[in-house]
Amino acid sequence: MKTFRFLKPEWKALLLVSLLLLIQVTAELTLPATTSDLVNIGVQQDGIPNALAPRLSRQGMDDLLLLMDEDGRAAVAAAYTLDNGLYRLKEGLGQEARAAAERALSLPMALLFGASTQPGGELILPGLRSGLLTRDALLERMNQQMPLKGETGAQFLRQAAAQYVKAEYQRLGEDLNQVRNKYLWGKGLMMLGLTLLSAAAALGTSFFAGRAGARVGRRLRAQVFSRVLSFSKGEIDRFSTASLITRSTNDINQIQTTSVMLLRMLLYAPIMAAGGIWRVTQVKTGLGWIVALTVALMVVLVVIIAGVVTPKFKLLQKLVDRMNLVARENLTGVQVVRAFSREGYETARYGVANENLTRVNRFINYAFSYVMPLMMLVINSVVLLVLWFGAMGIEAGRMQVGDMIAFISYTMQIAFAFMTMAMMGAIMLPRAEVASQRVNEVLNTEGSVKSPGHPVSLPQDSPGGLRFEGVSFRYPDSGEDVLTDLTFDIAPGQTAAVIGATGSGKSSLIQLIPRFFDVTAGRVLLDGVDIRGLALHDLRARIGFVPQQSLLFSGSIADNIKFADEGMEDAAMERAARMAQADRFIAEREEGYDSPVSQGGTNLSGGQKQRVSIARAIAARPKLLLFDDSFSALDYRTDLQVRQALKEQLRGTTVIIVAQRIATVMQADTILVLDQGRLAGQGTHRELMASCPAYQQIARSQLSEAELAGKEGRP
Repeated sequence: MKTFRFLKPEWKALLLVSLLLLIQVTAELTLPATTSDLVNIGVQQDGIPNALAPRLSRQGMDDLLLLMDEDGRAAVAAAYTLDNGLYRLKEGLGQEARAAAERALSLPMALLFGASTQPGGELILPGLRSGLLTRDALLERMNQQMPLKGETGAQFLRQAAAQYVKAEYQRLGEDLNQVRNKYLWGKGLMMLGLTLLSAAAALGTSFFAGRAGARVGRRLRAQVFSRVLSFSKGEIDRFSTASLITRSTNDINQIQTTSVMLLRMLLYAPIMAAGGIWRVTQVKTGLGWIVALTVALMVVLVVIIAGVVTPKFKLLQKLVDRMNLVARENLTGVQVVRAFSREGYETARYGVANENLTRVNRFINYAFSYVMPLMMLVINSVVLLVLWFGAMGIEAGRMQVGDMIAFISYTMQIAFAFMTMAMMGAIMLPRAEVASQRVNEVLNTEGSVKSPGHPVSLPQDSPGGLRFEGVSFRYPDSGEDVLTDLTFDIAPGQTAAVIGATGSGKSSLIQLIPRFFDVTAGRVLLDGVDIRGLALHDLRARIGFVPQQSLLFSGSIADNIKFADEGMEDAAMERAARMAQADRFIAEREEGYDSPVSQGGTNLSGGQKQRVSIARAIAARPKLLLFDDSFSALDYRTDLQVRQALKEQLRGTTVIIVAQRIATVMQADTILVLDQGRLAGQGTHRELMASCPAYQQIARSQLSEAELAGKEGRP
């Protein structure tokens, strides 16, 4: 799954979290067994765990030895020592020696206690002591009364031996309350310690999982943002801006949340389920089939739920994109909507997108609304089965109350582990997988415009001459060329203008120079070098670009003018502002160049934004200065002043101006006339007025013959 691949760089956190989860699960799985011991031993057996009593009377030990074989006597002799009439358990005994002594004592103690509860039991000890009753005869007699083999027999031996030790303590004057309380306090403190250990491990898991998830989100956001910045306009249009924003925010947030849950819960649940199943097998209750039934039902629920909702998650993300697209269009074009009184129509269009999204969300929520009740039904049914068959086992003597309590706890832990996996598998993972696919789609998309593997270097003082050589261009997924077989030269330091009717390809031409798009055919040469052979950074560092729609960034006016170089000196910034005729309105502001600019420059007029955009391009000191219809919001006087400043102060800079107004282009050194994507003419204003009908038509539609014959470019 793609979501898991995003976690690969966090393998250290994964190992650490796995270790902490193992500690947490071990502590939690030990608690039911400890609870079982509290009930079985602490309550039912007064804190006496087994037949291995710390002290036994001499008479009691002699009676027990009568019922042992040679191996049993040897094991007891190795474990106990006679001291002042009492047999005391030796300190520092190994595990094997203790186990052997416990086995040797359990059966004799159980026989003596069991026989004493039977009619005539008071005669058994004298009979054994006198030799009238043998060990084998007593065993045969007890086997007729109750089973001594199997799980039931083993349970009887443990409980009967504990009762014998209890009676022995009473004969020795031991305080049984103290024995019981000591055991209960010991187990209680152990449970408290296990709980604190589990809590500490859980806190550590949450901390490290949260940090790892945050790093995953940070890394993905950086990767997606970096990749989107490398896209050409074609890739951005293919995804759509609204979808890219959703993928960079909502989808990555979904992946980040799921990464935390994967580390915190999805690792925890399988460990808990496996550990719980293993623990259940250690509790001899004969109810293992209930656990198998529980696991089977949970797996079936997971498969059904995942199969139903996963396709809906894919549709959900597309509908979120659609709703964001409609919202973004309306927020961006709110003035147009109001101007044409289309609020009702756009509200209805947004309502359709909203209703479609709501319908899918409703279906998913309905599906999930059944999950919890069904799982709780399974869990409560399991509890009922355990109680029913557990009570039957207790009544038959096959299990103890504490064992049933432990079994219920383990079964619940297993059921909740599978429920967690079900919720993760049915809810979190499908959504995260869809989000991961969408993010991967962006990350795996290579920009159609990219730097060559071995770029050509141009000297820093290269003059900036430009040549289009048989250039044709069509937009991605378009069936026809926008520009066709363009060939022309612009000499270094020249001011060239591009003019033509709407839709003739002027903006398309200007966007080929900084490689916002690549040509479909032909070549664009900068100082004799194909621009596709230059590193993108090197190419664009030589270009100052002023787009058709002035775009400013939030910050200050100074921040925007110094956008190309944060370390730019104030003198260079102010010079650029003067050339762009922006210094006057900036000086009128109270904070001057530190005046704030809101997002998109909404607190500036159209002309002010254009002048700041022009100043930003000039301040970069480019070799090529491109204006994409960037004088449209300027009055004729300001337009002329900007062009004169460019001509006088940027003599070594090649300037290309796309414009609609004849007055803006008349003074250019060379004018390119486009007509339906083809070069209809090139020359000065006078040359084109004499030889180019397309130029004549545009010129005469804007200016009178007297104005055209007058001083070129002057109002």
